[in-house]
Parts: sequence; structure tokens; C-alpha cells
Amino acid sequence: MPEKMKAAVFHESVTWMSDAFDKVYAQGRCERLAEITDLYPVRISRDNFYDHVEDLQDLDVIFSTWDMVVLSSEEVQMLPNLKAVFYAAGASSSFRESFEENGVVVCSATAANAIPVAEFALAQVLLAGAGAYRNSRECVDVQSTTIANSHRGCGNYGNRVSILGNGAISSKLQDFLKHHDLEVVVVPSRAENRTVSIAEAFATSFAVVNLFPDRDDNVGVYNRPLFESMMDSAVFINVGRGRQVNETDLIAVMKERPDLTALLDITWPEPPIDGSELYTVPNIQLTGHLAGSKSSELIRMADFMIEDFQRWEKGEPLKYRVRPDQL
Repeated sequence: MPEKMKAAVFHESVTWMSDAFDKVYAQGRCERLAEITDLYPVRISRDNFYDHVEDLQDLDVIFSTWDMVVLSSEEVQMLPNLKAVFYAAGASSSFRESFEENGVVVCSATAANAIPVAEFALAQVLLAGAGAYRNSRECVDVQSTTIANSHRGCGNYGNRVSILGNGAISSKLQDFLKHHDLEVVVVPSRAENRTVSIAEAFATSFAVVNLFPDRDDNVGVYNRPLFESMMDSAVFINVGRGRQVNETDLIAVMKERPDLTALLDITWPEPPIDGSELYTVPNIQLTGHLAGSKSSELIRMADFMIEDFQRWEKGEPLKYRVRPDQL
């Protein structure tokens, strides 16, 4: 019988996400790791890394999720046999560069985490086309409901929705929208790759979905002129990152344009500070970072990484490897 790969769990245990690993690798997934690998009996954190590193000289692979231990390039070199990291979460930019510098393959469950985000955005887009958000705000008594019911949105046939960003979530949302008769416009985050400008997307779409990556060159890119240009009763959906929205401009325009709606699952900071008008402007709707894996959906991320580990073990092509050019 072939010798099992040496594996270890790397996970911080002193943060607000300290129980993340047990939630992600739940319903037998932790036990599954112990079955298919020679799993090191202690979870490795920043606090105990140096206590155990001598026992990890033959370590082949690391399994982790949110709150992965961040190692320097020199510390990665202290694990000379390490070949791969299987990260059951989304963005891996906080830790992966030092691993890839040392030839360690990094796989991420971004594709799994993209599914519930795209589902959440899809639901919001379709409700935006139906006019549900404005209609709901205006239904406060018999008279207003009668008036509000004259507004039923632009409909979900032939109209334009713009997706800002072209990463994993965007791709999944595009797949979902293929089942609906809408014109879908994708605006890449890199200006040189665009065929439609951000300005055109805002001015011509009944729904605009922000999925730009969290880069410094995107900070505050969504500003007053863009929000002012939006079509009557249009909806801005943010399931990306909060820094990209100039929230002062957004608040001002939403107060001036009660026909518009802003659906913010993400803000900056998160949550908004006490006293922020994001809590009180009627046509700004906040949700508390719901667009992401939760409850049973967390386990899907573990399944994606276990599957990729088994491909890697057999020498088969990896499905969820993070490319170096994604850094």
C-alpha cells in the first residue's frame, strides 16, 4: 500500500475566525483528511510554528481555510519537502506569495466561494429588473401602494445589466445570467481590457454589480458623476469590496435620487461607523456580508480542496490551482 502524504493543518486559533477550520471541514471532512493523509496531530499556528517545525521536515501538503498562518519566504524554506497548500477559502493574496516564491503550489476554493456570491447577486439583479426595491419602499399605505404598483421595473427581458469585474464570481454570475434574456455587459478591472467604459455601464444599465478586485487603483472609483448618471430606478449592487465606493458621493446622490437603489453587502469600513447615513437613507439597503459561503456552503470549499488534493496525489491536472499571475 502506498505511503500516505504527510499533511498538516495550518490555522490561527486566537482570532475571531478561530473556529473557521472546524466549520469548513465539518460533517466528516476533518476525519476524511485523517483517512487520506498522514495528518500531523497538532494544528500549526503562528504561536507554535517554531515549536513544531523540526517535526515537519517531511511535510508534503498544508490544509487551511480563513486565517491561514502567514509565513515569510524564509519560514517556508524551513519546510523543505512542502509541495502544495490547499486553501479552503477564497482570496489567498494575504499569504500565498511566499509559498509560490519557493515553488509551492497553492490551490484555493475561490470557485466554491464564488457560487453563493453569484447566487446572491443574481437574485438582486432579477429583483432589480422587477422593480421590487423601489416598489417595496413606496408601499407604506393603501394610497401609496396603489401609486407604487404603477412602477414595476424595466423587466428582465432584453435590458442591460453590467458586471464590473471579470474574476471567478463574475464568471459564475455570467453563467447564471445566461439562463435569462438579458444583455450582460462585463467591464474588466483593467482599463486597457475594456470595450465598455465604467461610465457607459452606469448610464445604460438597470443594474450595476460591483465585483472589482480590492486593489489600490480602484479605491473610490465609483463616484458622484457615475451615480448621478444612472437610469431611472436603476440599482447599484455591491458584493465586491467597500473601498471602491465613494460612500459620501453615494449617500448624496441617493438622497437626491429616491428612484435609485443601492444594495450594499460590503462597506468601508465594515460595518459602517455609528451615525453613518448608510443606516438611515431609505434607498440604501445594507446586508451584513451575506454574499459568501455560510453554514452548509462552507463544506463545499473543503470538498473542492479535498478533490484537488486527490488529483494532485494522482498526478492529474489541478482544477483550482491559483496562477502566479493572479497575485
